[in-house]
Amino acid sequence: MKHKIHLTIYLLLIWQLLAVAIHNDIIIPYPLVTLKRMFEMLLMPDFYQTLLMTLSHVIIVVLVSVIMAFGLAYVAYRFSIIEIYVSPVLSILQAVPNISFIILVLLWASSLQTVYVVLFLVVFPLLYNHFISGFENIGSDLEDVILLYHPPFFDKMIHVYLPLIMPNFLSGIKSSLSLGVKVAVMAEILAGLPYGVGRAINFARIQFDMIGVFSWTIWLVIMILFIDYLLDKLIRSE
Repeated sequence: MKHKIHLTIYLLLIWQLLAVAIHNDIIIPYPLVTLKRMFEMLLMPDFYQTLLMTLSHVIIVVLVSVIMAFGLAYVAYRFSIIEIYVSPVLSILQAVPNISFIILVLLWASSLQTVYVVLFLVVFPLLYNHFISGFENIGSDLEDVILLYHPPFFDKMIHVYLPLIMPNFLSGIKSSLSLGVKVAVMAEILAGLPYGVGRAINFARIQFDMIGVFSWTIWLVIMILFIDYLLDKLIRSE
C-alpha cells in the first residue's frame, strides 16, 4: 500500500510538471483543475447514469459469458476432443485486435448490438481459459469421489465443481470485468452509442475539453481498481 501511495504521488508530480511546462489545458490540464471537475461531476445525476449504463453492458455480457463458458469448459473437460477443437478457435479470437471486431460487427449490427457482441467475443475466451484451467486442476482422487456419490447434474455443477474451481472462477470474473470496461468504452466510442462513458469521453474530445476526458478516464480507472479490490478480497478469502 505504501508503494502505491508513493507511485501515485510521483505520477501526480510528473503530471503537474508536464502541465506547467506545456501550459495548455487543451493538451494537458492541471491536476487540481481536473480534480475539481471530478468532484463537480459527483453532483450531477447524469454522471451516475452514464457510469451505470456502461457498467450494465459489461455486467450483462459477463453474466451470459460466465454461464456459457462454464458449461463449455465442463464439456471440454469431460471430452478432450472438444478441448482440442475449441482452444485454437478461442486463441484466434483472442489474437484479433478489438478494433477489428468493432469495425466488422458494425457492418452487420446496430451500435448497441455491436457493444454486446464485441464484449462477448473478448470476454468469453478469457473466462473459458480460466474455467478450463480450474477443471484441469481437479485431482483424480476428487473425481473418483464425485463419481462414487454421483450427485444430480445441477447439484454437481453448483455445489461440487463450482467450489472446486472457485479461485479460477473469481480470477476469471476479475479479469473479464476489468478488460470488459475498457473494451466497452472503446466500443461505445467507435460505434457512436448515444449514451455511456464512451459517448461522454468522445463528446468531451469533440469539444476540446481535455479536462473532461481526463476526469472520465480517472473515474474509469478508479472504478476498475475498486472492482479489482473487491474481487481480490473474495479470492483471498477462498
